[in-house]
Amino acid sequence: MPELPPCPNFTEGRCPQSAVYIAKETDEGFLFVCRTCDCRNFWPKEKAEGSGRYEAALKHRAARAAQERHESLKRTYSR
Repeated sequence: MPELPPCPNFTEGRCPQSAVYIAKETDEGFLFVCRTCDCRNFWPKEKAEGSGRYEAALKHRAARAAQERHESLKRTYSR
């Protein structure tokens, strides 16, 4: 069984005991809950992180293409 991440409050000294369990699993990630302090912590899955980076790269590329298109359509003045 994989090791669960510790409770964030426990690592900061605000929770007396780290008793973390997986409360919910979705396609995007895992929801961890501490039984002691009821702290909730969401960890994304690797696939979700990769798809987020891919979407951000696509948006960046589209914005850059729109900027280049705008620059190419500007009138050039010669003197």
